[in-house]
Amino acid sequence: MMATIISRPGRGHIASFFAALLAALLVSQAASAQKLYPYEPLMMDPYSTIYVNDGSCSAGKVLRVQGAHRNQRRKKSCVPMSDLQGMPGPGAAK
Repeated sequence: MMATIISRPGRGHIASFFAALLAALLVSQAASAQKLYPYEPLMMDPYSTIYVNDGSCSAGKVLRVQGAHRNQRRKKSCVPMSDLQGMPGPGAAK
């Protein structure tokens, strides 16, 4: 007579699930690209960052705008296009 072994979910299965979940989250974040705006929006969430290609920076650079709370100015700086991760090239932005 053969004994049947019933597999119960144990720590190994749970650890494998969380490892797969973490890997999926990391891949999805790396695949998401920043949107390049043609102009600076009037409303922004505090502490959010957007990139604007409105011609206010020199060639090869875009304007990085960081949102702020009310009665505070937004932080703006020109950053090289190469610093943006996951951004399409200059010819692909429309």
